[in-house]
Order: sequence, then structure tokens, then C-alpha cells
Amino acid sequence: MKDHPECGALEKRIAELEEQLDRQKQVETMIDSSTDLIFFKDRQFRYVIANKAHEQVFNVKTIDIIGKTDFDFMPHDVAENFQNSDLEALRNGFISNEIKFEDRSFHVVKQRVSDSDGKGIGITAVIRDTTDIKREKSEKIELEKKLRQSQKLEAIGTLAGGISHDFNNILTAILGYTEIALEEIDAESGVSDLLDEVYNAGLRARDLVRQILAFARQTEQELKPIRVDLIAKEALKLIRSTVPTTIAIVHSFKSKSLVMADPTQIHQIIMNLCANAAHAMEEEGGTLKVSIKDAVLGPQITDHYPDLEPGFYIKLEVEDTGIGIQAKNLDSIFEPYFTTKESGEGTGLGLAVVHGIVKSYGGEIIAASQVGQGALFKIYLPVIKSIGTEKRFDPMEVLMGSEHILFVDDEETIARLGQKILESLGYRVTIRTSSIEALELFRYRADIFDIVITDMTMPNMTGERLSFEMMKIRPDIPVILCTGYSKKIIDVESLENGIKAIQMKPLIKKELAKTVRKVLDNARL
Repeated sequence: MKDHPECGALEKRIAELEEQLDRQKQVETMIDSSTDLIFFKDRQFRYVIANKAHEQVFNVKTIDIIGKTDFDFMPHDVAENFQNSDLEALRNGFISNEIKFEDRSFHVVKQRVSDSDGKGIGITAVIRDTTDIKREKSEKIELEKKLRQSQKLEAIGTLAGGISHDFNNILTAILGYTEIALEEIDAESGVSDLLDEVYNAGLRARDLVRQILAFARQTEQELKPIRVDLIAKEALKLIRSTVPTTIAIVHSFKSKSLVMADPTQIHQIIMNLCANAAHAMEEEGGTLKVSIKDAVLGPQITDHYPDLEPGFYIKLEVEDTGIGIQAKNLDSIFEPYFTTKESGEGTGLGLAVVHGIVKSYGGEIIAASQVGQGALFKIYLPVIKSIGTEKRFDPMEVLMGSEHILFVDDEETIARLGQKILESLGYRVTIRTSSIEALELFRYRADIFDIVITDMTMPNMTGERLSFEMMKIRPDIPVILCTGYSKKIIDVESLENGIKAIQMKPLIKKELAKTVRKVLDNARL
């Protein structure tokens, strides 16, 4: 029987079928191993072939969808969209598009399958989950935005530093010569009143420069006990000068309690909240209210806010009468880069930064608003347990002296001013407008000087380098370094080059007199 021709043909046919079955199993294995959805549907859009990836997406066994349509296991609206694209592929031969299913995104490629006569008998499709790809792309875009924002902030800090250095030199001349004029003119003269206005304007300009630097400076947190009401007063001065007069500013500060915080960050919180409030009122005008008061929070409040503990807090409120915030946006306003402003009007970082700072202090920020009825932001910050004795300003007498001072500044106006101020205090003063010339003088006459006062930023040789070279010649010479802006925060006690004090510009007579006298007296100890 084995040699019968029909037996041989049958065995050959069986072998071909087995080989075909093996190939089919290999194809099925390959299809099932794919993370893409792969299927074939007939003309009635019933599933004929579907791989196991369908189980992960639709939460249904693959065997249970064979012979069924999308309407048998999908929501009606989703199934309708799927079949519309199936019909388009059957008619046009090919489609490629994007679809959404639940919270995921998919790229769909569908192609018509035709018989030997060219008649469409169904469609085949490959559907790829692009959710993670889109998320990665979105994260990359966000990282690029953050990088650009970081570069902008760094540029602002550099610009602010450069401007402050030059501007403080100008203010030194304005304030210094005005002080001298006020001392020499008759106090009953009308000119005295005018000079007082000039002097007060100069002081406001000095404070403005400091506020700009505080806003632009990027430093590590420097937590210390501070009074929020004092920082708020300074911030409102800056806000008043930047918002239109159609916006009234009302404040009520009833708390002098101390909180542990970074002064720059507290300033930033108030500036951001007030700037947002002003933006909400820029078209129609309105009232900006800022209040600070003590508050005691019990469990009835703290139970609703996990980050708060019962205890003593200060309550900072910023309220406006502007356009308000839509209810759908209220839960998103503290998210990074969320903004309702037009392109180019904001970064979306303000409230996110405020939220982060408040949370880092163990506090809470709460927003309430209705469209057309303004917005109210409440911030709770924990009061530190040990407040201690509050230091108050004590007007001092101008301190005098008779020592010999070498005063160095590359701007002749400031050098002459320093000489006038110090000579009016009784000191003997020698000035130089070149650090190189100052060093040469000191090299030959170091013994005649009791102290050196030098500007930090000068051509050819910086004030720090000049001080170092002078101390090589005479190690015991005390040095005061003057600066309008320092990129790094200088801890005088940690300086190894012997600089005894840092005097910030603009130079004010009483401040300079106090610093000089303190350094000279300490040098004798």
C-alpha cells in the first residue's frame, strides 16, 4: 500500500498542510507577540483575526471578539467612530489617522483587502499606542520651556546686577552731595525743603534697586526669623510704582509675629500675588487689598488641610475686585505653566512658585473666586515658637574720628564725595581713582594709613585683589570693601583675605561713619 501512487500523493499533501499549519502558527505567534493591535475584519466589519494586544486595551479575551463587531464590546460612540474609519478604509483603500480611547492615544493605519477580482473583502489594520511617545514629547517640551525660563531668569539677574552697580554709583553721588548740602544750608531756607525731597527720592530709588535685586537674585534659601509685615510694606511700595492709578491699594497690617522664612521668597510671594491681582483689574480698575493678621487654627480647619498642624499662624490675604477666575480653572492655577494670560503676557510660573514656597514653610495657600467678583488668596504661615526681643531702629549720633583713610574708587565723583563725607567726620583722607596708583602709593607709604576703603568693581584690579596685595605689604591693615552689587553673598567673617566689612552702595553718611568707626575700634583690640 505504501507504494501506491495515491498514498504518496496523500502523504505529500499532509506534509504540505502541516508545513502550512506551522507557518500559520508562526504568523499567529508573531502577531500575538506584537504590542500593536493587529486585526482583520470582513466586509461586515466582524473580527476574523485579532491579536492578544486587544486584551490589554479592551479588557476582553481575544477569542470572545472573533465574529463580533466593535458595537459588541465598546461604548456606542467609540464603536461608531471605529466603524466609520473602517468604512473609509474599505472605500478609499487606505487611511492613517489618530484616535483617542479612554485616556490613551493611538495611531491607526487601515488598508483594504481585495480578492483576485479587486473586490474588497475586508480590512486589515495596525494600531499603535502612542500615549507614552506623546507624553515623552510633551515632557521634553516642558523641560525645554523650563530651560528657557531658567535662562531668562539668569539673564534678568545678570542685567539687574549690572544696572544696580551703575545706578548705585549714581545714587551715591546724589544722596551724598545732598547730605552735604543739607548740612551746610540754613535749615529754615526753602531750599532745604527742596533738598529734603531730593534726598527722600534718592532713598526710595535705593530701596527700589534693592527690591529689583531681591526679585532677580537666584540664591539658596536663607531661613531666618522675619516679620512679614515689614517686607509687605516694601513690596507694596514697588507695586504702587508699577500699577496704574486706577487701582487703589489698601493695606492692614495687624501682626508683628515672626515666621521662619527667606526674606527674598516672602517678597516674591507678595509681588506675584499682587501682580496677578493688578492684571485682573488693569482694564476696569479696582481695589487691591493686602492684610496680615494673627490666626489660631484648630482641628476644624487643619483637618481639611493635611500639611497644616493646629497652632499659631499669620494670615496673609491678597484680594482684588477684578474679573475673577473661572471655576474650571480654580483647581489648576497652582500647576506649573498654567496661565490664562495671552501669549507673551506671562510664563505661568508665578502661582506655582508661590505654592511651592508656602508648602516648603509648612504653610497653606487657599484660593477663592467667582467670575466678575474678584479673587481672594489666603496664605497661612506658622509662627515660630521663640520670637525673642524685637530690635527697633535707634537713631544714632554721627560717629567721628581722626585717623588717616585711603579711599579708592575709579569714579572721581564718588572718590571726591567719599573724601568730603569722611573729612566732615574729622578723618584725614587721601583719594585715588586707580587701583594701580593706589597700590603704588601704599607700597611706599603703607605706614601712614590707618584703614583702606575701596570699591569692589574697578578696571585693571578689583577691590578684592587690591586688598589682598595691600595685605601682603602690611598684614594688619583693615579694609572696607564697597559695592553696589555682589553676585555672591559675602560672609565677612569667613573671608580669608582680611577684609573687615562690606559697605553697600549708595554710601549714606551715618552708615559709612558707623562702619568705619566699628572697624577701626575693632582693629585696636
